[in-house]
Amino acid sequence: MLVGNAGSGLAMLVVAIGLLFHRLTIVELFLLMGIEGGCFVFANIGRFSSRRFLVANEQLPQAVAQDSMIEHFAILVGPSVGGLLYQTVGAVFSFATDALSYFFNVVALLFINSPLSVPGALKDIPIRQGLKEAGSWFWQNRLYRIFIMLSWIRTLATSSLSFLVIVLARDLHAPATTIGVVLAMSAVAGIAGSAFFGKVTPLFDRYTILTVSNVLCAGGFLLYVFANSVVALAIITAFLFAILPGFYIICGNIAGEIPHHLQGRVTSITRSGDYLSYSAGLFLVGFALQFLGNTWTITILATLLAVFSLATALHKKLLKLAWGDP
Repeated sequence: MLVGNAGSGLAMLVVAIGLLFHRLTIVELFLLMGIEGGCFVFANIGRFSSRRFLVANEQLPQAVAQDSMIEHFAILVGPSVGGLLYQTVGAVFSFATDALSYFFNVVALLFINSPLSVPGALKDIPIRQGLKEAGSWFWQNRLYRIFIMLSWIRTLATSSLSFLVIVLARDLHAPATTIGVVLAMSAVAGIAGSAFFGKVTPLFDRYTILTVSNVLCAGGFLLYVFANSVVALAIITAFLFAILPGFYIICGNIAGEIPHHLQGRVTSITRSGDYLSYSAGLFLVGFALQFLGNTWTITILATLLAVFSLATALHKKLLKLAWGDP
């Protein structure tokens, strides 16, 4: 995480310096953005895999809820602050501020005293062998494999939600300011939803909460077909943003299945699938909107979420056993 955040920060700082001296070309910008994104991936995998070393397994759902609240707060504040900086003080200062945020992460990580991995666990194991062992464990652990595959289906359907909302809002002739308000309201709903699921998950039957939230999510997507006003669009979007964090919060403790010495490498495999699902979801929605239209796109996404809900329901016994639910 230290190297990843530092690498991303340096890439953004070079962009700021290049803009300051008017020496930045398009090719250089693409390369630097590639470096920033690549380093971010490594830091992101490290963040996800280190959570278990800081939080007890039984507290993982609450930790995931808090993480989700922070992410939605960033969604709420980030675009506004970024746009404000760009408009008021220019691109140079905006990119420099972004670089500073990465360096702040580096400094913050230095204050963590707890170990974030098993010291020396894979020191003498080649990367290829370590990934093979992680892949073998992933395939043999039925509970975790099902959880990850379900999450990939879900990401495929939900990764482009904000993009879909923007397209639907534009078709309703909503101005950019109104679209920004809709997305901001949705981020607030995401914070509230994360807090709600973090509170109720330990108190009730998790399988029931998961099933109900899945059905509501699939039904909520289908409601977009009938969204004939910006107000209706905003209500549906806020509802979905409130419901969507539930899956990862409810299933948070399943990550505790991973052996400590394989945590990083199993996470690298699963997060790679997450990124592929995210990219495939964006491509799917873009293609469907272009060639099939809004109604068919919404129907396809709602169908994917219905498949996700059905697949979850079919593994009731396994999930209840893992959670210790009666």
